[in-house]
Amino acid sequence: MTLSVAVDDREPEGVRRAVEAHDDVTAVEVRRLPAADIAIIDENAPEDAASEGGSVLGTVGIERKTVSDYANSAIGASGTDLREQVVKMADAYDHAYVLLEGDLADVGSRRPGLDAAAVHGTMASFAARHDTPVIPCSDRQRLVDVAIRLLRKHREDPSLRPLPAGSVTGYATPRTKRLFGCIEGVGPQTADALYEEFPSVEAAVAATPADLREVEGVGRKRAEAIFETLRGERD
Repeated sequence: MTLSVAVDDREPEGVRRAVEAHDDVTAVEVRRLPAADIAIIDENAPEDAASEGGSVLGTVGIERKTVSDYANSAIGASGTDLREQVVKMADAYDHAYVLLEGDLADVGSRRPGLDAAAVHGTMASFAARHDTPVIPCSDRQRLVDVAIRLLRKHREDPSLRPLPAGSVTGYATPRTKRLFGCIEGVGPQTADALYEEFPSVEAAVAATPADLREVEGVGRKRAEAIFETLRGERD
């Protein structure tokens, strides 16, 4: 599936170029979005809808933040209040995500004295209270790839690409357990064990390969696969 994508006009030019270069993107329109930085364009909307802001589908909104921006807006006193942005996205879109450009480890080096637990706490808060996951993506290229995949997955018919038999897919199943069950090589029992140890998306993303290996059924190779998948470093 290919997409037409809208990028907010306040985003850096490099973001537009990265979106434009993605294999799944056929067109990019730079415009002022009411919320979020990246969204899907409805190609079936009337020609004059774009000028009124009506051509952006209200399905998925994605906010891009550098790690430094995230720390300032989610925890610090400077910058735009990220909570307000998340609330706006929740009003405008059915699904909202915050993607972080950079490594969470950079927060401590750039802001000495900032407790990593405070950063993890805000991530948990956005996911639990606003249903808006915060996903670290290491660099801009990976961030854009994750963003486009999220847009595409929310548009695809799930039946087109069924998951392997035995995967955890039930909607009654907690989000984090479904996430583990979708990773290649992770069966239902291992997904259960991982969920017991890492019950939130934030805890899973923060886990190191060594942490993952502590879980029964997770060896070195599987731990590396889970670690890389959660950070968008492999499909």
